[in-house]
Amino acid sequence: MTESDRRALARLGGGAPSRRASTDDLQGLLLQVVFALLMVFMIAYFIFVTETKKEREEQVLDLNRQKLVLALEQTAEDHRVKYGLNALMTQGTDGRRTFDADEHVSAGRLGLAPAARAAFASGSAAALSDYGDLAALEATWRGDVLATAGLAEADLAPAEAEWLAKEISERVESMRLDVRGVQRALAARLQQSLVEHPETLGDVRDANALAEAIKSKSLELVREATGAEVLP
Repeated sequence: MTESDRRALARLGGGAPSRRASTDDLQGLLLQVVFALLMVFMIAYFIFVTETKKEREEQVLDLNRQKLVLALEQTAEDHRVKYGLNALMTQGTDGRRTFDADEHVSAGRLGLAPAARAAFASGSAAALSDYGDLAALEATWRGDVLATAGLAEADLAPAEAEWLAKEISERVESMRLDVRGVQRALAARLQQSLVEHPETLGDVRDANALAEAIKSKSLELVREATGAEVLP
């Protein structure tokens, strides 16, 4: 309370007529009280508006994140099909995908069924082409994810855009490891089978020559089966 307010209140308390508060004093005091109440109301209102806006933004972010997660799953599924992984790998009850190379190797020979051979051939070629330009591949993923989610770049907050870039990078790398893993697992199992059945390589007596022949033959057979070089 200011000194003028104290004097006005003192005059309101009584005393000689000459010292009583004037109408102007009373109006001035009331205006100050009203102004103080108005300031409190305005502060409360702006806090309410800010909190409401923040809640709406958080709801939009949550909805966008849900859309992006679903779109990421769909895009990943599309690429698994493209690379032949769904045809070659099986998914367990825990959600993990595995590849059983034993199904395709017997007695030192590669025996792919027509469907598996087609999956290897088209999938390996597509993967080798896509992963030749990683930046372009991640850009393709980003465009596909946003289109599937029904969102534009402008709809993403900076934190969302950064999160999406990280998720895409991780999923692209995970897909590469799956493709490479299937190819290498098949080659490794074939090498093991060739060791068990060296007669399929002809008359190779030297141990070092035999090891090199086995490695070369297994990779050659995998290349023939996939129709493309294996991923690095």
